[in-house]
Amino acid sequence: MPARRCIVAAALAALAVPAAPLLVPTLAQAGRPGVWTPITSADGDNIDQVGLLRADDRSLHVAWTRKTPGDSVMDDLMQTTITPQGVARPAQTIASGWVGIGSPSLARAGDGSLLLAAGATQTSDLNAIDSIAAWRSADGGGSWSAPVRPTMNGGFADDPEVAFGSDGTTPFIGVGTTFGLFVHPGLDPATADGNFQSAAGWACCGYSPGLARDSADGRMVVAWSSNATGHVGVFAQQVDQASGAPIGAPSLMPGSVTSYGGQQQADYSLAHTPIVGRSGRPGVYVAYAGGYPSTRRVLVWQYGAKKSTTVANVARGVKTVGIASTQQGRLWAFWSSGNRVYASRSTTGGLVWGAVTSTPARKGTVSVFHLAGDAQDGLLDLLGAFGTAASRAQTWHTQLQAGLTLKLARASVGGKKNGPPVAHVKLRVTDAGDPVANAKVSLSGKHATTSGKGTVTLAVPARARLTATAAHDGYADATATLRVPLP
Repeated sequence: MPARRCIVAAALAALAVPAAPLLVPTLAQAGRPGVWTPITSADGDNIDQVGLLRADDRSLHVAWTRKTPGDSVMDDLMQTTITPQGVARPAQTIASGWVGIGSPSLARAGDGSLLLAAGATQTSDLNAIDSIAAWRSADGGGSWSAPVRPTMNGGFADDPEVAFGSDGTTPFIGVGTTFGLFVHPGLDPATADGNFQSAAGWACCGYSPGLARDSADGRMVVAWSSNATGHVGVFAQQVDQASGAPIGAPSLMPGSVTSYGGQQQADYSLAHTPIVGRSGRPGVYVAYAGGYPSTRRVLVWQYGAKKSTTVANVARGVKTVGIASTQQGRLWAFWSSGNRVYASRSTTGGLVWGAVTSTPARKGTVSVFHLAGDAQDGLLDLLGAFGTAASRAQTWHTQLQAGLTLKLARASVGGKKNGPPVAHVKLRVTDAGDPVANAKVSLSGKHATTSGKGTVTLAVPARARLTATAAHDGYADATATLRVPLP
């Protein structure tokens, strides 16, 4: 069995748990911050990933797969839309009764039409099983065309990625297999694929590509995980939009490789390599977990930079990492550790990161398999694939708010002679370093609102330790323990 199939078979075997009854969302359910709403059915596998796409009306399209009801072998391709407020609408069936459909990917063309690509097969013939299928919708996902097969590289167990080029009309499909890391331009199966592993002179294997475009110069970049001998880690390379072939040489993401036991080692997460461009701003960014054998760092790297940025150090370890961008050019990084999921949002001007917010995974979670996210400016729509004692794997949705940072700017202690000491405490509230005006700050029963500089000063009875809180609409609250110097 080829290496990729071995990995998939091992992953599936790890979840030999009876499937629970199907649980799908109703219109009334909403994944408001901290509340999880089921999106997919409960009969998934731990390799299943969802495809996400933000529509012009700000609703979020989610493409996913399930077992055909009443048939434990055949697969269906599904779509669910989620409103900006987090309400999941009823699911739509795009294709039904296929022999196999893998993790789908979604992209929008310049004319607004949608393209969905997935590893998919309608035959069990091993000579014809490797293929990608693509469906198109001209009405915002209301209906879908008959599938076409743009490339025979990739199989239904693989996780292709699709993105449109700078012309807005040419789709590019990336797929990783035992035989290479491929990028296919267009939907014509007669067009040759670019093979990025082979072009670099590397052998097996390249996996789980992600595709993104730089909004400033239009260049497209593919990122992927490689376990080729002597070339392990996360790599990224520019794509020639005329041919799908590589331009230049692959760049290794700083921090994605660790020297361990005398060898270079890297984590492989069995998920799309997270990569994203920023709306109206330059740069393509890759996120990944750093460290080996324990992955403890959440890393974000601007393609082409010499160093990556550490968003968080997590002593308990990081399992899965993702990245998303907003229409305003901010970035969201998100990750899981244990049975919690976390997120942090950047400024619009660069990789300065704000406070970390978090929420528990859905109740009963035993394993967090994958995370996927798409960002509004004030909210992160987060989807997590969770395993429980009753379900093999199921994807749920919630929303997370950006966090406030509350810090002590200055404190002095004084008071009337023979009277109780009074602490004059100046506090600063920021969002990724930017001041937040009109935040409500509370300290020892006193309350005030921050100025345009994000500061407030309160006079309270002096204690060595004080606890302050800050709140603002659209943000998760912040709490800080302050150390006050007593005379």
